[in-house]
Amino acid sequence: MKERKIKKQLAKSNLKNIINKLGSNFANCQLPIVVCLLLIANCQFVFAQQINLQQAIDSALSNNLNVKNEKLKADYQKKLIQTGVNLPQTMINGEYGQINSVYNDNRLGIAQSLQFPTVYIRQRNALKAQWQSSLTNIALKETELKKQVRQTFYQYLYLKQKQQLLQSNDSLYAAFLSKSNSRFKAGESNVLELATAENQRTQISIQLNQLNTDLELVLMQFQLLLNTNAKLIPSNDNFKINEALKLDSNEVLNHPTIKLLVQQKQISLLNKKVEKSRLLPDLTLAYNNMTMQGVGADDVNYTTSKRFQSAQIGLGIPLFFGANKAHIGASKLNILMSENRLQNETNLLNNEWSRAKAMYQLNSNTINLFETKTLSNAQLIIETANKQFANGEINYLEWVMLTNQAILIKNEYLNSVNNLNESVIQILYLSNK
Repeated sequence: MKERKIKKQLAKSNLKNIINKLGSNFANCQLPIVVCLLLIANCQFVFAQQINLQQAIDSALSNNLNVKNEKLKADYQKKLIQTGVNLPQTMINGEYGQINSVYNDNRLGIAQSLQFPTVYIRQRNALKAQWQSSLTNIALKETELKKQVRQTFYQYLYLKQKQQLLQSNDSLYAAFLSKSNSRFKAGESNVLELATAENQRTQISIQLNQLNTDLELVLMQFQLLLNTNAKLIPSNDNFKINEALKLDSNEVLNHPTIKLLVQQKQISLLNKKVEKSRLLPDLTLAYNNMTMQGVGADDVNYTTSKRFQSAQIGLGIPLFFGANKAHIGASKLNILMSENRLQNETNLLNNEWSRAKAMYQLNSNTINLFETKTLSNAQLIIETANKQFANGEINYLEWVMLTNQAILIKNEYLNSVNNLNESVIQILYLSNK
C-alpha cells in the first residue's frame, strides 16, 4: 500500500513538473507552434466533408447494404441454375447365392433412374429466368436508392435554406428588440411592443432548434443510405434541381418494376411447362454383371472366371397424376395473378407519372412567378418597413405585419422549390434515372 501511494505521489509531482515546464515554454515561446499543437492530447477534430449529388449516388450504389444483399441474392440464384438437373441417387447392388443353379453365383448391378430429359431442360430454363429476375431486382433497388439519396440530399439543402431564412429573420427581430428596448427605456413605447418583440424572437428560436434537429436526422439518414461513418454533407450551388426532363410517358415502360413483373410472368409460364413435363414417363437404366456356374445352353461348363452381363431400360408411366394436374392448375392461376400484377403496376406508375408531371408544371409556374416578381416585392417590403419604422412613419404592429408578410412569401418560395424538387425526383425515378 505504501509503495502504491508513493508511486501516485511521484506521478502527480512529475505531471505538475511537466505542466509547469510546458507553461513556461509557452510563455517564453520556446516551443514551435506545430510542436505545441501536437502536444495537445486526446483531442480529435472531425471535419465534415462536402459531397455533391453524383458522388453521393456513386457512394451509395457501392456501399449500401440493401444493394449488396440483392447482389448476393443474384449470385445465389445463379448457383441454383446448376440444380436444374437433379438426378436421383445411383443404386448399386450386389447379390450372392444360388441364383441360377445349385452353385453359388454372384451378381453386381448398377441402376440409375431419371426423369424425362425435357423436365431438366425446362427446370433449368425456369431457374435461369429467376436469376435474370434477380438481376432486374438489383436494378430496381438501385433505382429506389438513387431516389432516396436525391430526396435526402435536397431535403438537407432545403432545410439549410430554411435555416438561413430563420437566421435572417432572427437578425431582423433582434434589431427590432434592441430598438424596442431603447424606446421602452426612453418612454416612447409601451410594454406590449417589447413583449411582442421578445415573443417573435422566442418563436424563431424554437423553430431554429427544431430545424437543427431535423438537419441532424436528415444527415443520419444520408449517412445510412451511403453506409459510411464519415460525416458527409450535401453540397450544391443551387438547392433547386435544374435538370432537363424528358416528359415522355413511355419512359415508364423502362422502369425496373415493369421489367421485373414481366419476368415474373415469364417465370410463371416456364413453371407451368415444368409441371406439364412431369407427366412424361420416368426412365430407368440398369447394368448387371454376374457368374453362371455349370453347363450352359451351349453345352460348355462355365466357372466363376467367366462372367455374363445384361442391360435394362424401363419406363415409369404415371397412372395417378391427380397431384400433377393440381400443380398445373395452380400454375395457371399464378400466370393470371402475375398478369394482373403487371397491369395494376403499369396503371399505378402511369398515374404517378401523370401526377408528377402535373405537379412539376404547377410548381415550375409558381416558382417563375416568385422569381420574376414576388420575391423582389418581399425584399422591398422588408426594406421599406424598416425605414418607415425607424422614421416613426409606422408603428410596431404595422412593422410586424409587413415583415411577417414578406417572410411568409420567402418561406412559401422555399416550399414551392421543395415541391418542385420532389416532383423532379419522382419523374427521374419513374424514368429509371
